[in-house]
Amino acid sequence: MPRCELYQDAHGEWRWRRTAKNGDIEAYSNGGFEEKEKAKEDGKENGNCTSYTRSNSY
Repeated sequence: MPRCELYQDAHGEWRWRRTAKNGDIEAYSNGGFEEKEKAKEDGKENGNCTSYTRSNSY
C-alpha cells in the first residue's frame, strides 16, 4: 500500500504526496486545495492513495 501524506503548503492550501519506503516522492498533487477533503479525493483519483498520514512539512 502506498504511503500518502497530507500537508498544508506555505499558502495554507492542502496538498498530498505519495512516498516510497525509502522516502522518495513518487507522486504529488499538481495544485493546492482549500479543503482537505478535496485534496484527499484528488489523491485517491490521481495518486492511488487510500489512506493518509499528516505531515507538518512543506
